[in-house]
Amino acid sequence: MFQHLRHMLPRRPLSGGDGDPVAHWATGRFLQHRGLAPHQFNVSGRLHDRPFRAECLASSRFYIDGLELRARVDLGLPPSGQVIVMSRVVRSALEAQADAIYRRSVNTVQTSAHELPEEVRWLSLFRSTQWRGADERLWSRYAVLTDAPDLAQRWLDDEARERLVTGTSDAAVQVPVLVMLMRGRCYLRLQVTPSAEGADALRALELLTHLSERALRLAERSGAQDDTLSNPV
Repeated sequence: MFQHLRHMLPRRPLSGGDGDPVAHWATGRFLQHRGLAPHQFNVSGRLHDRPFRAECLASSRFYIDGLELRARVDLGLPPSGQVIVMSRVVRSALEAQADAIYRRSVNTVQTSAHELPEEVRWLSLFRSTQWRGADERLWSRYAVLTDAPDLAQRWLDDEARERLVTGTSDAAVQVPVLVMLMRGRCYLRLQVTPSAEGADALRALELLTHLSERALRLAERSGAQDDTLSNPV
């Protein structure tokens, strides 16, 4: 009943004036926002009535410099059908890391699979896919890795693809970003630019919001909560 009443209440509009856009976004969705150091924060609560958490902190990933926005929505879906969308700059970094690891391994003891970073293993675990009809800007800026190509195409609908290619400057094209549908959850990783004053983080969180809702709708249509998201009925 509370959830029903909450959806009936008007959301607080984003202000074009003073204030943190991510804080406004969180408050408008009844999420808890806590500011930390400058440009750093965490947000938690329920998004689409699913557990949600986001934080912007110093990155520990080799392919993201400075601040990293990482977010996750626990969709509660079966862990089948994996889709990874990564910017080309991330894929290049992963391939360079894989090559460096291989070169070290041939000169020392052989590297075992569990010693490889998870992101590097994705390059061999999942295959790259493309499809007709999508804006060429998508393929020039992103790689899509998946074990379920049909799911990838349905999950990345017109709105998601348009959000992904927003921003045409050289700086925007070079920003490391990943969006993933994996293990029944929706994930986001983004290199945050402090000079953007939260605008880039807001766009990324809105993308995650859309893709989480999209995954839930696909699951409902296919009966995935009882079967599998990657095989619609």
